[in-house]
Amino acid sequence: MREWKRTNYEVIEVPYDHDLHEFNVIQDNDVIATITPATIEDMEQIITDLDNGEDVHGWEDGMGNTISVR
Repeated sequence: MREWKRTNYEVIEVPYDHDLHEFNVIQDNDVIATITPATIEDMEQIITDLDNGEDVHGWEDGMGNTISVR
């Protein structure tokens, strides 16, 4: 599993449903959000965006909630 470090938080890829993975957003050692993609394609896009340095602040978590990183 991969992880991406940002200035105030990190994102860690975790197993979810067979080949589909979730992404935990961790700040101050606490999971503040979990991004749950609906499809493998969505998961691959999230990975591409994170690899390109995207910030998850303002993203939707897949459950209708907006991610807010301080």
